[in-house]
Amino acid sequence: MQLRTVGSAFVGTGIVGEMHGRAINRNPTSRLVGVFDRDESKAAAAAAKFGGRVYAGLDDLLADPDVELVHVLTPLVSHLETALKALEAGKHVLIEKPVAQEIGDLETLQQTAAKADRLCMPAHNYIYTPSIQRAKRLIDDGSLGEICGFWMFFNIYHSEEIAARYGSVLRETCIHHVYSMLHLLGRPVNVTAMKSYIHYEKLEVEDQASIMCQMPNGAIANLWCSFAANDPTTDPWSVLYKVLGTNGGICYSWNEAQYEDNRGPAWGLPCYEDGFAGEVEYMVNRCILGDQGPLSTLDDAIDALKIVQTAEHAVASGRGALEVEY
Repeated sequence: MQLRTVGSAFVGTGIVGEMHGRAINRNPTSRLVGVFDRDESKAAAAAAKFGGRVYAGLDDLLADPDVELVHVLTPLVSHLETALKALEAGKHVLIEKPVAQEIGDLETLQQTAAKADRLCMPAHNYIYTPSIQRAKRLIDDGSLGEICGFWMFFNIYHSEEIAARYGSVLRETCIHHVYSMLHLLGRPVNVTAMKSYIHYEKLEVEDQASIMCQMPNGAIANLWCSFAANDPTTDPWSVLYKVLGTNGGICYSWNEAQYEDNRGPAWGLPCYEDGFAGEVEYMVNRCILGDQGPLSTLDDAIDALKIVQTAEHAVASGRGALEVEY
């Protein structure tokens, strides 16, 4: 029996376009129908590599009946407009993170998706790896006992040129840490944060950030991100998750598998690439072709943004821990 495939289209090619293309090619029920980017040469390169046509404009893409799922891979400032048009055109949407700049924008996406009866799923890729799903299962079934602490570290040097594409480490990179915490442990009750400026000469944003959250049961979550340094030690914390409970713990590291690869943007880190493959497989096979919801929803995106905003307020005020107002 031939598998039904879900036709996808990219709006934007960006840094993560390569990863979404690889993810589609790894999933037998996905196919790339086409690509639109304002830079037609980038769209042509992506289509030549991963398949499909080049669209002359967004309206052309949205009018194509072969497109069921739109991957919104544009810069953050255009996420909302692009996603709303796709939902109103009857397409499902996978939207890169951070999903939006304001809570109201996320609520508008929710309302539009509900009205269109279509799924709008945040691309919270880090949680769609097998190791994180095992961690989630062990936490939820009580195997680890009462959870005491959660740590997530990110230490990967970014030159000023590369960092300029991201902006604020606290807002745009720590979002991975926050949605991971929400997925594994749920909502914190209060948040404090710090950030620092180490090696940028032109950029006026931080290159390191630290967030500390307290969970309802008293557990403490420690979220750390640095663009200032790699970790070359014998026990590297490049990207590392650790959860400890009264009866056990889990540890997951991107360093568990590596190979030489200078092509970017995965740079020989299969765990990073597996997150993209996992989110595409889950959305297509479990959500669109199945009858399940995503592991991380727009509700989670709203909570994540509220937590990040509270962390920003804690930094600005210097007042220590602040209660999160959900």
